[in-house]
Amino acid sequence: MEIKFAVVVSREIATFSLHSDAIHKFEDLLAKGMLGFKSDLVESITIGFVCLSPLFSRFFQAHRPKYYEDKTLKCRGSVVPEVRMYKKLTADFVVDFGTYFKLTTEEECLKFLALSFVDFLKNLKYPGKLKKFEKEKLLQAVKDIFIENSIISAYDSI
Repeated sequence: MEIKFAVVVSREIATFSLHSDAIHKFEDLLAKGMLGFKSDLVESITIGFVCLSPLFSRFFQAHRPKYYEDKTLKCRGSVVPEVRMYKKLTADFVVDFGTYFKLTTEEECLKFLALSFVDFLKNLKYPGKLKKFEKEKLLQAVKDIFIENSIISAYDSI
């Protein structure tokens, strides 16, 4: 399975390398780890990674998760006029800015992101067409990736 992130962060995080490096490491870790996960219903997941300061967060509205079984979307003003969405799940992962920005080491940042992402997947309201999707299997695969890479331990409250 392919997993991609569309990162939207406040300038405080974008200019502070500790936090932005942790986000990129988090993305890479999941992208490489999820390549071995197979599902009949979902071939790719696009996660909107959102971490905005309170000043900017009021301009952002998280979207409900969407599933595209097979749909062609028209993109006005784009280089590619049409985009085919096939077995794709999209969702917004909103990270608490206040807590994340206070962290002082990359290990703390990665652990916070990992635990937050696991909680996000646990509580995600999947679209109706994904009733038979292996949600628990996906959640376990993500936990295993984080445990194998020593981001979290099996004993963390997950």
